[in-house]
Amino acid sequence: MPIQTGEELFLSLLSDCHGREQHMAQFWDQLSQNVQDPDVRNIISVRAYLTKQDASNIEKCFQILGKQPSQPNTQFYQGMADNFRRQFDSIQHPGMKALYALWAIRTFQNWSIGEYMGLTAMAEVAGNRAVTNLLEHTLADKVDFVETTRDWFRDTVRQSIGARAAGRAA
Repeated sequence: MPIQTGEELFLSLLSDCHGREQHMAQFWDQLSQNVQDPDVRNIISVRAYLTKQDASNIEKCFQILGKQPSQPNTQFYQGMADNFRRQFDSIQHPGMKALYALWAIRTFQNWSIGEYMGLTAMAEVAGNRAVTNLLEHTLADKVDFVETTRDWFRDTVRQSIGARAAGRAA
């Protein structure tokens, strides 16, 4: 369906974001079952839970707007997730699998942050304060998740790569 107005564009992008959040919640749930490191598994499980909450926030946005989500275009994210799964499955070392899973979370989160920044700006310009607040809340959740896991991610990288490098030097 052709998009002719700013509202139609916003609703289309919001629908895509909703579909992506639903898809990614399932992806994180599946991934957490395939990671052996309990700390990484826990982080992935938390991300799955928060992603389900994010999808619920978008559903509330649609309720406020009195609209229904349209058919989302999630091909890009499905392709990214499929590529990630193939790479993840090819990694043999459990520590490297955990590191790659953390990398995936950060990659998807950073992309998602950009999406929510755009959606929040659009909702604000449209003057819908309730929708803007819900989107800002979800954006803050994603930024907080990236910030609170930053040091932990770096420590995991140092440990994983440092251990592998030390093993080669011995």
